[in-house]
Amino acid sequence: MDFRNFKYFEAVARLGNITRAAKELNMSQPPLSQQILNMENNLGVMLFERHKKGVILTEEGKLLLQKVTPFLRQYHELLGYLSDPQNLVMGNITLAILPVFSATIGEALAHIWSENINIHFSIKEGHSKTIVSLVQSGEAHLGITRLPIHNTELNYSILGNDPIRVVLRKDDPLIAKEKILPRDLKGRPLVLIRGSTTHSAFAQIVQRFEEAKIKPTIIGHTETVLTLLKMVKHGPGIGLAPQSGCYQSTDGLEIVPFGESEIYIPTAVIWRQNETNPTVLKLKNLITKYCAIK
Repeated sequence: MDFRNFKYFEAVARLGNITRAAKELNMSQPPLSQQILNMENNLGVMLFERHKKGVILTEEGKLLLQKVTPFLRQYHELLGYLSDPQNLVMGNITLAILPVFSATIGEALAHIWSENINIHFSIKEGHSKTIVSLVQSGEAHLGITRLPIHNTELNYSILGNDPIRVVLRKDDPLIAKEKILPRDLKGRPLVLIRGSTTHSAFAQIVQRFEEAKIKPTIIGHTETVLTLLKMVKHGPGIGLAPQSGCYQSTDGLEIVPFGESEIYIPTAVIWRQNETNPTVLKLKNLITKYCAIK
């Protein structure tokens, strides 16, 4: 079967219309229809149900599309790579990371640079969902994100469990405590990391207050720990945030454990299952070593 058949099939499946697909592929409609028909005959299955307004994938067609899409994506990535002459002399590696790892990632990169000065790194910072999307789409080779991830195309290696901590100003009387319980925060204004970026930890925090029969006074949410630290430092609130980000700017602040037992956020380095680039795989191992949460 010709490689072009897969391109034809993907275009028709994506657009749901043979005429529109033919226009995108710069060919006429009859030859494209014949190519799809030949493909179905060769495979011995119907890939599309034909209707007056277009086509709909059959179950067999949906299964084939799942297999063809990653294959075509790699093909287009290769074309894009080869189209840039710089890539012939310099490797380009893109990382997508949580902002809290912007400091520790440098040590892992330094080890790669020490062995190969022709490696160029691009760093993209974002939230967990963004990072997973970037790695899955191939826009990033590696990512550092929170778990869980619900994606069968990605592998991951645990960096550690990030505990939730209470962030206080140093003039707050609660800093004398070894650990702060929900009842200690009754009536106190709280600032939390948005639930989508800490996954189940957000729900667990709220659950701890509910178990203590206390309604938390949440006055704000932030997207990053750095913003939370600034809000606590200059505002009336007390923060609850992952430990890994709590030491970015602690001047005037105190970090104290929360609850009788820890609430953890599992964090991992992620990469695509079909990744074969030896530099990427080596960097993955270095990230596991130098960005581990202890």
